[in-house]
Amino acid sequence: MAVIINTNVDSIKIQNCLTNATNSMATSMERMSTGLKVNSAKDDAAGTVISARMQVQLNGNEIAQKNVQNGNAMLSTAEGNLDVVQENLSRIRDLTLQAKNGTYSAEEIQAMQDEVAERIAEIDRVSTSSKYSQLSLFEDTDLQAKGVTFQVGANADDDNTISVSNAVFESVQFEELTGVADFDLTTMSAATFKTAIENLDTGIDNVTSRKSLIGSAQNRLESALDTLTTQFENLSSAKSIITDADIASEASDFVQQQILQQVSTSLLAQANQAPSIALSLV
Repeated sequence: MAVIINTNVDSIKIQNCLTNATNSMATSMERMSTGLKVNSAKDDAAGTVISARMQVQLNGNEIAQKNVQNGNAMLSTAEGNLDVVQENLSRIRDLTLQAKNGTYSAEEIQAMQDEVAERIAEIDRVSTSSKYSQLSLFEDTDLQAKGVTFQVGANADDDNTISVSNAVFESVQFEELTGVADFDLTTMSAATFKTAIENLDTGIDNVTSRKSLIGSAQNRLESALDTLTTQFENLSSAKSIITDADIASEASDFVQQQILQQVSTSLLAQANQAPSIALSLV
């Protein structure tokens, strides 16, 4: 073997090994400290693109879940107000039946009419005051014309939405529901009694049909939420495979590279002294 002093090949090789070990240690430390094995595009160019797209879908999925929950809350609010309207209509019907019985005096029928008037006023109040956030549920012209559409997916396709009919949001004013402007038990005849009961039944049927539409929509929203939750779990798992670091594996690699670094440092010291053997030849 030749003895040379200008180019220490062994030292160069060991320096390369030391550099590689140090770089690998730095990579392992970065991955363990961030919990990610893809910290920049150079770590995995394709994985960076794929994980970025997955993250967009995950963000959209979270928004869609909130949309579903808000939609359910809105429909529950509408249903609660419709319950109040239905309860008052049913009570007015009961009072109408009661007043038709010939056992009551004019004063007693007037008392019943007083209660009827209060309940009609309450129905009308509910119609104008029912709100979800800033939306008037039974007075908003957009809701009455178009209904409402909930965004329940992360993308723009039509199958990422659920719509609720505008029929749900039509006015629940007493006159709108029953077609009766002046409802008076004290002046009611046998003929008008039959019409009054039919009109009240029409109003009650109107309210119950709206509640049925709400129930159907809520079932769809709950199903959509289940689907979104499953999609979020599966997508998170897929993204984790691409981006998340295996800390146990990284720790093992770190220790291995640390040992190689220490060995390389020791050998480098010896390699740097090797050319000095030339001094013994002069």
